[in-house]
Amino acid sequence: VCFLTLDPNTANTSLSLCEENRKVTWMHGKQPYPDHPDRFDYCEQVLCRESVCGRCYWEIEWSGEYVYISVSYKSISRKGLAKE
Repeated sequence: VCFLTLDPNTANTSLSLCEENRKVTWMHGKQPYPDHPDRFDYCEQVLCRESVCGRCYWEIEWSGEYVYISVSYKSISRKGLAKE
């Protein structure tokens, strides 16, 4: 079992992290995160601190009408509207 931890330095300011950076919630207002070169400034995304490789799966708990889940790579563009 591997527990993934969200990286607050990458979190877009519309996302709030809690529960020891294991839970993310979209917020109407901006979060008071400090500027950081790794932060997503346009796309509402956050990366994990840990990398995964090989065959993996994860379980998600969510509530509400929508949820967006993605798999990314560490070098993804974090500034502006990326086409990745």
